[in-house]
Amino acid sequence: MLIRMEITFPDVPEYHFILMALCRNTFTSFPKFRCEPQSDPGEMPGPEIAFLPAPVAMLNSQNYVILKSGNIFSYFSGPTIFSASETVNELHIHDKDFTSYHYAKIFFKNYTVIRDQGFPALVEPRLSLLNPGLGQKKMDLYHLWTKVADNLPFPLYVGMIKNEIIDFKEIVEKAINQSIRFSLENFSTVVKDISSTSQIENVEILKRVILHFVNKNTMHMGNEEIEALIALRNEMENSGFPVSELVF
Repeated sequence: MLIRMEITFPDVPEYHFILMALCRNTFTSFPKFRCEPQSDPGEMPGPEIAFLPAPVAMLNSQNYVILKSGNIFSYFSGPTIFSASETVNELHIHDKDFTSYHYAKIFFKNYTVIRDQGFPALVEPRLSLLNPGLGQKKMDLYHLWTKVADNLPFPLYVGMIKNEIIDFKEIVEKAINQSIRFSLENFSTVVKDISSTSQIENVEILKRVILHFVNKNTMHMGNEEIEALIALRNEMENSGFPVSELVF
């Protein structure tokens, strides 16, 4: 049996909330985990368990199985374009926006996509909440998503486990589920810890962001979430991206 499993995840408050108890090895009934937050989770994963921006997960699914716990979706909204002008042919993606860069490549093929801190910018819903008042013009990316996925939730982050340790998949999913429950049961304490370590001053907004994304489908995603990942995978294949079949 594995003594310790390695996990990488985006260095965002939501995943610190989801994985805090698991990463601190709070539960003696589960294997030990060694966690590493990633400041740029856009590279090919290497560890046993990886949480990645959904499009990146689709590109690396050939060596991994999709976890049913710990995934993050946005409901009835998606990343938003914040533009400083009415006419642009460039999209400047904030360098801390881990998902929108890849979605821009999928949905805005005629644009030049640049990563920096300027405008116009694609901003994740959570960054939109934490940074109100950005830009002059807002365009919701969700309407482009609905053209290929109807009203399915918008995939933001996906968890994966390597094929060679698939026997541990159910154990890992239970550990993630238990970690989420622990954070929800100790909500105020956990959020205060995250706000301190992440240097987020507005704790009330942080609470809103976390509760917006962490729900029963984060604990165990349902059929709509699975359908959404399949829809994303198919759209990427239709757009020429080298994706493999998904295994859940």
